[in-house]
Amino acid sequence: SGRAWGVVVWFLSTLPILIAYTAPVFIIPLGNALIIIIMLIYVGFVIKLSVSLRLLLNIARDYVKAVESGDLTSARGLAQQLVRRNVWVLDEPHVHSAVIESLFESLVDGFSSPLLYLVIMGPVGAMLQRLANTMDSALGYIDEPYRWVGWFSAKVDSLLNYVPARLTALLIILAGLLMGKRPNLSIYLRYRSVTRSINAGHPMAAASSVLGVALEKAGEYKIGEGKLPDHGDLLVSIKLAEVTTVLVILITATCLVAVSSAKLGLLGLLI
Repeated sequence: SGRAWGVVVWFLSTLPILIAYTAPVFIIPLGNALIIIIMLIYVGFVIKLSVSLRLLLNIARDYVKAVESGDLTSARGLAQQLVRRNVWVLDEPHVHSAVIESLFESLVDGFSSPLLYLVIMGPVGAMLQRLANTMDSALGYIDEPYRWVGWFSAKVDSLLNYVPARLTALLIILAGLLMGKRPNLSIYLRYRSVTRSINAGHPMAAASSVLGVALEKAGEYKIGEGKLPDHGDLLVSIKLAEVTTVLVILITATCLVAVSSAKLGLLGLLI
């Protein structure tokens, strides 16, 4: 059936890559210091493949520069790299909105979520989440002809990002407080579930609550109240994403240290 094919496609596409990149972590014996160092470098490489935020932020910054210079054609071209919707038919505020929406949704997909699974499952978890998100981006469409072949990819991605999306939303609000903003929690609570995706609305609603602007995909949803974002809001949104990123890194590092300490303590008890 079509639904079964969606499951088969997902496993055939993800498992070979997952095994190829993470198998060395388990099958190479850590017999001496040199091998340990090599494996640490390799694990770092796997983690780097699993996390993708720098490109996203760079495109957002380049978009702002293009807007500032008045080169709206280049700006729209950059925006189109971030979003699926056709930005060429949108007015400028709606393009700004699309960029901000993508920035904070991708903050979950490409950064906080793989790092959470890094803490829980190690590099295997980080790579698994990244592959699942890639499959959703490639096949997880709701319309024909990809609806049935991509349904499983969409479900797996939604499941894996369920907790990270909500934790990231809280960190976005905390980042806003650290920046001296006054997030409107009622906006977050009211609009976090208006998107078709069960996860996407959370980081976007959190960003809207901090920025004090509405984020809108015409004909689908409107998150928040007030005006659509302008150039100034774009600058603040990038800063907000950067501060949130720092918080995610600090929490991830703390958790990794705690997990490592717990493992060493358990090993000491067993020995």
